[in-house]
Amino acid sequence: MNWLAILAKYRNYWQNGSIAEEAKNYLQQYFFIDPSNYDIIIGYRSDDSYFAFAQDFVAGTISLAKLSDAMRLRKLGEQIVLKSELAFKQIRFCGSEPADSKIYYEKKSIRDREARRAYRANRHSSDGINELFMLDIMREGIKNGDPRLR
Repeated sequence: MNWLAILAKYRNYWQNGSIAEEAKNYLQQYFFIDPSNYDIIIGYRSDDSYFAFAQDFVAGTISLAKLSDAMRLRKLGEQIVLKSELAFKQIRFCGSEPADSKIYYEKKSIRDREARRAYRANRHSSDGINELFMLDIMREGIKNGDPRLR
């Protein structure tokens, strides 16, 4: 939920509509953690695949459980962001080697396509009656740290 709140604040394109707009505001109010005071942030990438999954959750299309499953599809990966001088002082350059874009871009593209395909297949399976949706989170006043989010 904290990752979603950061996305809601810093990604520009979002689906419009009353529920999605209210959901973005709710995420900002109850789940946003200001990242400016951190040296390092480790979290999900926010590429187009992950962002599409997040949009579906915020718009109420999928449950939190399906979003959680989607975040782990095909090991799309996490990102590490070094944000401070202190963080940069902790790393050292050990060397480099060329990466052929024809090989690695294709690998990335295949991973992304497979994740999207798996997501589409899972998205249409029915959710359990007890699954949490963004609307439930807002209606029930669920906030950061609530055990129902685990």
